Amino acid sequence: MHHTVIGTAGHVDHGKSSLVKALTGTDPDRLQEEKDRQMTIDLGFAFLGQNLTFIDVPGHEKFVKNMLSGVATVDAIIFVIAADDGFMPQTEEHFEILKLLEVQHGLVALTKIDMVEADWLDLLEEDIRERLRGSFLENAPILRVDSLSGKGIEELKTSLLALAESLPARPERGVFRMYVDRVFSIKGAGTVVAGTVLGGSLKSGERAEIQPRGLDVRVKRIQVHNQEVPEAHTGERAAINLQGVETSQIERGDLLAQAGYFRSTYMLNVSYQHLSSAGRALENRARVRLHLGTAEYLARAVTLEKKPLHPGQSGFVQLRLESPTVCEIGDRFVIRDYSPGRTIGGGRILEVHPKKLKYLPDEEIDILETLEIGGSKELVETHLRRGGFQPFTPELVARDLSRPATEISVLIEELLADGLLVRLSGPTASWVVHHQPLEKAQEKLLSILDDFHKNNPWRLGLKRSTLASQIFGTVDKALYDAFLEYQVADDQIELNGEIALRKGHQVRFNPQQEALAQKVLQIYWEAAFVTPDFDELMEQLEIPTDKLRPVITGLADKGELKEISIGVGKALIFHAKRMEEARLAVLKLFETKNEVAFFEIREALNSTRKFTTPILNYFDQIGLTVRVGDIRMLKSKA
Repeated sequence: MHHTVIGTAGHVDHGKSSLVKALTGTDPDRLQEEKDRQMTIDLGFAFLGQNLTFIDVPGHEKFVKNMLSGVATVDAIIFVIAADDGFMPQTEEHFEILKLLEVQHGLVALTKIDMVEADWLDLLEEDIRERLRGSFLENAPILRVDSLSGKGIEELKTSLLALAESLPARPERGVFRMYVDRVFSIKGAGTVVAGTVLGGSLKSGERAEIQPRGLDVRVKRIQVHNQEVPEAHTGERAAINLQGVETSQIERGDLLAQAGYFRSTYMLNVSYQHLSSAGRALENRARVRLHLGTAEYLARAVTLEKKPLHPGQSGFVQLRLESPTVCEIGDRFVIRDYSPGRTIGGGRILEVHPKKLKYLPDEEIDILETLEIGGSKELVETHLRRGGFQPFTPELVARDLSRPATEISVLIEELLADGLLVRLSGPTASWVVHHQPLEKAQEKLLSILDDFHKNNPWRLGLKRSTLASQIFGTVDKALYDAFLEYQVADDQIELNGEIALRKGHQVRFNPQQEALAQKVLQIYWEAAFVTPDFDELMEQLEIPTDKLRPVITGLADKGELKEISIGVGKALIFHAKRMEEARLAVLKLFETKNEVAFFEIREALNSTRKFTTPILNYFDQIGLTVRVGDIRMLKSKA
């Protein structure tokens, strides 16, 4: 039998704590106030054998908050109904809470049977069966017990053990998390937190986090069923001794979790069911009490379809919390009125880090409907589609969705095979992108280049950085480079250094520009290494800027001229073949020496300091030479 956590539920004074004591020999009421008032106020705990943990909850309406903390993490429930009272107000509310939390397993304990006649018990059972019809307890056994005399306790114990053996194991997601329902200090040991492990495992000596507080802690010791163990596993009730944190820094409702997987949030998109018994509609922006995990939060409920939710209706709601929470997609929750504090509804978490919405556009409704009814594969596909053009890896998606990376990797491979995702690869890493944002980016890229080539036929193309800002605004550089290479492989574009252009595009001049280009090339060829700058050339040719600039730019794009920047908005211009002559001349000087002085290069080029300096700076930039004081060395020998 795997470890099973069983909770109690039912009206105040219906004998929940007495029943747990009769089953286990342990009184779950641990507070003196509880013993004095003979009423459970906070959560109580007891163990049966090596694998059954009982969480006893208060039944009084004032302590429903604590009751919710107790039943939030149970595997099964003992639904307790006193024979002398039958269904009472808190019996009804507890029953509604169990259904909202989708508790799937349990049995009914009919207590205090010694206080009524046998005929009454038969009638009461019929009434209970009718009330449970259509619920998870419809076919559950109803066991008659008297905790004080012990009558029926062994039969109940046998039924509980059989129930525990029949329960499926909790789904294993691989990521450790445990909502804290108790925090206390032990002399000589320090801070201890207790709760039910909802996923993964944690070993003594490992690091973990207390979220949403962001506290780093180290696990000192672990106990399960009062026995020290090296590791806590999914489904176990564990007490974990922590180092690096004080009890005053932790509260019930905090999450002890594997480091690095969870991020806090102030907003949740949820699928919500408003109870028929709620009494009144859930109005837009109503202030409510959210019960999630073992914590209570104050929140505003924004009805995303811009209308109140009336009793019995369901819809999508954005919960805006007044304090941060940490949870997983798929977690169940309960909503109670802010005042007077009654249970009015609940549902399931669909999105943990949604964008802020005032209402729900049609496309968002479609997405939330997919999240509501879809499985893990649909969840991953939707997350990547909504994420847009981002550097997603299986590890990042796993972290975003609080799922194990191995599971996400398998799902991503399936989505790649389905054609819904595309893999983009760089020199040292690869990413996956949903085909929709990828195709949208591709369409924009080609449209921008087509328009640019049409309006600027004398230009080779656009700078990669310019394209990036026009397509994406901001984008991860490595992913963007992989995106461009993907377009090259698809024969859509070409890359010429930092310039991107449509496949097959060539710089084209009109006849007037072509004639001017030949004159310009002749001038710079003859000028060698003492060349006119743009303004001087414009004056020499008596050509206005708007006529000359396209030709100079086009020749530079074609690689026939070389512009070397010498400051903001300033550049020297050389014939490209002359620059190759300069490179060869510099290399020749190094054939007989390892160091060459500036003046030697200047004389070899038959130039001046004004022109030699930027030429050498350019050679430094491209990795040909290295400046060491007043001399140059070949970089390969430096």
